Formats: sequence, structure tokens, C-alpha cells
Amino acid sequence: MTSLTMDSVRSRPGLLPGLRRTIAWTGFILVYAFLYAPLLTIAVFAFNDSTVQALPWAGFTLTWFSGILGNGLLISAVTFGLTVSIIVVLLASIIGTFFAVVLHPLTGRAPNVLTAAVVLPAIVPGMVLGLSLAITFRMVGFLPGLATIVVGHLTFTVPVVTLIVLTRLRRLDPTLQQASMDLGANPWRAFWSVTFPQIRTAVIAAALLTFTLSFDEVIVTFFLVGTQPTLPLFIWAQTRFGFTPEVNAIVTIIGVISIVLIVIATRVIEQQVDPYARGQASGRGRRQASKSQTA
Repeated sequence: MTSLTMDSVRSRPGLLPGLRRTIAWTGFILVYAFLYAPLLTIAVFAFNDSTVQALPWAGFTLTWFSGILGNGLLISAVTFGLTVSIIVVLLASIIGTFFAVVLHPLTGRAPNVLTAAVVLPAIVPGMVLGLSLAITFRMVGFLPGLATIVVGHLTFTVPVVTLIVLTRLRRLDPTLQQASMDLGANPWRAFWSVTFPQIRTAVIAAALLTFTLSFDEVIVTFFLVGTQPTLPLFIWAQTRFGFTPEVNAIVTIIGVISIVLIVIATRVIEQQVDPYARGQASGRGRRQASKSQTA
């Protein structure tokens, strides 16, 4: 029976590749369904005309979205979270770009060692980082609040900006800045007139990713927050007692905005920050297409 089945598969050469393709697409769809099912579930209940977070569906409504403005604690958490994220984005963009510009011209082992030193806090577990920062701030007398949260978020957002901007700097033609300095521009003028316009899109992409990372951060913020929580901590506190449908609505809005920002940042990085990799990918695609046409 087995040999008969194998003979039938061999007699139909297009069957096996088609089966593999079907299995691959099925696995692909299942993985993405697993990743996005929670967000879709929250979005569904955000439009459900019932305060009970369970099926059956009671009807479509936009009441919970309009009710967000009437929830003072929720608005306060969103406002505080946005304040933290905006400050973090501004500072991380400046500091990360500065680190990238300083590391770029270095040669030898120095840039690798210094880059590793900058990136190391970003790969430390959030619980370890948050606890160590909380102990340090307590020792120096800093009270938990806005300043401690901003510093904590900078420890993992500055490396993101540094790596993205540094990747873009390594793709630039160094002769352009050298030519501007030969024409009389000082290093500061050469940077703002020649280098910065070429890395501006990289800085914007890094800022978008930084905003998403900072606004959604929970673990580090938990150890550094004061009396005013950010939105993720507010939602976490509500889950212990049962949150209202307005939370579903605001989470849906934030989730959609985060996805849009990440997609935009990814597209900018692909098209502007690393055009060499994009060129290689398109070249591989053209070669594969020519091979398929030849076959």
C-alpha cells in the first residue's frame, strides 16, 4: 500500500511541491493567528454592546470609545504615558544619534567594544534592569516618578536609536562630508548640511520604534513608577479587579497606532536606512524570476 502511494506521488511530480506549499502557508497563517488573536479578541469586545467580557455577542456599539473621555483615571494614565514617551523619544533620538556619530569614524576594536557597551543594557532582562535602577535611584535619593521612568526607558531605547542610525551612517559615502570640509565647512557645519539630511529618515524611523517601546513598557516602569501610573500599568492594575469596556477601546486604539508606527518605521528602514540589503533582495528576486522563466 505504501509503495503504491509513493508511486502515485512520483507519477504526479507537481503534487509534492503543492503539498509542501500548503503546509508552509498553513503554518504561516497559524503562527500569525496565534500572535494577533488576542488583539483581535480585545477589538471585538471593544465594539460589543455589553459590559460582560464574554460571548454571546450582544450587538455593535461605539459607546465604549466615546466613554473613554469620561474615564478620568484612564485619561490621566494615557496623558502621563504620552508625556513619558515623548520625552524619551526626544532624548533618545539626540543621545542615540550622538553615540552613532561618535562611533562611526572609529577604527579597530574600539567601535565594537563601545557599541557592545551601549547595547548591553537593552539585552539585560527587564526585571534585573528595573530592580537595579530602582535600588540605584533610592541610594542617590531620587523619588520614583517621571524622571526615574524616563531614565529607565532611555537605557533600552538609546541602543535602538544608536544601532539604526549607525547602520545608516555606514552606508553613506564619506567623501561627501570630506568634500564639504575641503570647501571650508567646519565639522559641525558639514554634519548639519551634508550628513544629517542623509540620516534624517533613520532618526525618524528610530524615533517611531522608540515611542512604541517606551509607551508599551511594563516591567522597567513597574519598578520606577510613582503615584501616577502609565497606561500599561493602569491596565495591569485593572485586570486584578475586572476592567471596564473602555479599557478594551483604548487598547484597540493603541494597538492599531502601534502597528501603524511599526509598519512605517520598518518601511523607512528598508527603503532608506539599509538600501544595500534591499538591493540584494531585489537582485535575488530578479535572479529567481529569470531562473523560473528559463525552466
